Parts: sequence; structure tokens; C-alpha cells
Amino acid sequence: MKKIYYILILIAIMAGPAVRSDEDGGYAGVIFQLSVQARPAAMGGAFYGLSDDAGAQYFNPAGLTQVSQNTFSSGYRVMTLDRKLGYLSMVIPTRMESALGISWLYGGYGEVTARNRSGRELGRTISSEEHMFGLTFAKRFIPYLSVGTKLGYYYKKLANIDANSIGINLGAMLFVDSLFEYAYMDNKPVQDITVGLVVNNLAATYPWTTNDYWERYSDNPGVSQDDEFPILVGFGLSFKTFKRKLITAFDIEKNTKQTAKARFGGEYMVDKMLRLRAGLNQGRLTAGLGLAQEINKFTLLFDYAFSAEKADEGSDHIISLNMVF
Repeated sequence: MKKIYYILILIAIMAGPAVRSDEDGGYAGVIFQLSVQARPAAMGGAFYGLSDDAGAQYFNPAGLTQVSQNTFSSGYRVMTLDRKLGYLSMVIPTRMESALGISWLYGGYGEVTARNRSGRELGRTISSEEHMFGLTFAKRFIPYLSVGTKLGYYYKKLANIDANSIGINLGAMLFVDSLFEYAYMDNKPVQDITVGLVVNNLAATYPWTTNDYWERYSDNPGVSQDDEFPILVGFGLSFKTFKRKLITAFDIEKNTKQTAKARFGGEYMVDKMLRLRAGLNQGRLTAGLGLAQEINKFTLLFDYAFSAEKADEGSDHIISLNMVF
């Protein structure tokens, strides 16, 4: 097991720079590829095979069955170039080892000056905003298998035109330890092994029609175009070592329009109050920490993450606040 552990670390470190591409982008829903939760972001974004908190709604919906208490979660990603990205979510465990989650993720950028093809200012500004409203359900049908799905409503507005769509995310998680006899894995050096698989953005497409825009600002006829979301397939693996104090996670994903991406990260539990995290996201360094404070029947969780810049656009800072009750 120890050999496997070190081999996985070596593969992840080597794979990060190998699959990195700074030229990918410009596709529908690309803003939703950024992690807006501090804990996964600090771990390099490697969360498909872990997804043991409210963040499962954005990574692997099947992991939502691991949430045992009502959890309200919020977060914001501080970015340069007047960009914004934030979220709110609620997770409610239900009967028969299942859970229900609702979420709202929003993003966009501030106003920019409109110009013609010659670069001359037109005396107006253009802004953009994008939203994803999600409804997630997950159930653990047998001890070693959990499945989940997320139904998402996507809405985007650019200037005075907009588009909307429905998309489906599917996820499954295999809890490897449950395949063995009870307590068999407790004395092993590697424990709580989980494997995750996701398929995202099924049926999601933005149908654009620019007639209203050109009728308002020009005599030119508008056009219609469908922007399909890239269908994504992701695989993740996570496990715990050092008496369950260290979590290690490794992800790899590929969508239909971009190069493959690899992510690697870890979380170390210093004590009940403090957790330290670090990772590599396509070769970029990430780091952060988590703080917990119990207040009567509530537990407040504060998470912070730092993500190094990718293409000279500045580093990002992600802040999350969760309330468990």
C-alpha cells in the first residue's frame, strides 16, 4: 500500500504540468469550471473522489450522502479584472441514507466600454452575468455504492441578449473499504478509499439570438447560434493515511472541447479545530486552511484558499463559510 501511495503522488506531480494548457477556454459554461469553494480549491480542485461535504453539489453529486447534518454553505472567489464568482447552497440529509441539496452559483464581470471594429468608443457599456441554479439528490443504495444527480438551470445575459438551458450532472462513488469485512481496513496504512466518477453538462446548450441587440443599435440583421456545453467525464480517487489525519486526493478529467486536466491535493488534520491543505491544479500551486468552531448546537467552518495565477491574470483568493446544524 505504501508503494501505491508514493506512486500516486509522483504521477500527480508529473501529470499536472503535462496536461496543462493555457489556451483552453471560450466555451459555454467555462466560468463554472472554476472552484468557488475554498476547501476543494486549496486541495488543487481534486474532489471527484472525496466530495464529503456540501461541495459535492459542484463536483460529484453522489458524495452528498456523506453529509450527515443540515449544512448551509456560502463562498466567494476574489479575482482581478473586475470578475466575480460566488455561491450559496443548502444540504438536507433525508431518510434511507439519502440527501437533498439546492444551490445557486453566480458569476460575471463589471461594465466594459463598447467599441466598434475601429476601436472607437460607442458611448455605452456592456456587462455580463451568468447563473446556475441546481437541485441535487443522492442516495446510497448499498454500503459500497452511492449515486447522485444534479439538475441545473443555466442562465446567461450579455448586454441586452440572454440565453438559458437545462443540464444534467451524474455521479457515482465507490466506497472501497465497505467491500471488506467490518473493521478489516482499520489497521491498514491506507483507509477510507473512495473512487468517484462523474459525467457533467448533459443536454446543456445556450441558444443565442442577437436580433434584439442589432435592432436596437444597428440596422444589421441578427443571427442565431447554439453554444453547447462541453460534456465532461471525470475520475477521482481519495484515501486517508496516518491514522486518518491525512487525506490525499487525485482527479483527472476530460471534456469534449478541451485538453485533459489533472489535479492533486491533500488535507492534514492538525486537531479538531485546524486543517491545513495544499495541492497542484494543472501545475499551479494551491494552498489554504480550515478552521472550525462549535457554538452550542452549531458548528461554524471557515475555509480559505490561495490559487496561483494561470495566465498573468493575477492570483485568486477563495473564502467559504459553512454552518452545520
